[in-house]
Amino acid sequence: MSRSVSGHPISGNDRPSKAFRAGRVCLEDGCGTRLSIYNNGKFCAQHAPMAVPRTRGRKIA
Repeated sequence: MSRSVSGHPISGNDRPSKAFRAGRVCLEDGCGTRLSIYNNGKFCAQHAPMAVPRTRGRKIA
């Protein structure tokens, strides 16, 4: 009789990452940056609109 213990690797997430259409380009005029298939936005990091996060229910800015 075997009394060994087995386990499963810790992966954190079993689903594949969400991917978007390849070949998209930043919508900013004059910017030709190709967006990553994992970027769900319409702009590159340089031209993305600033988002102000909320901390504990209070607005920072």
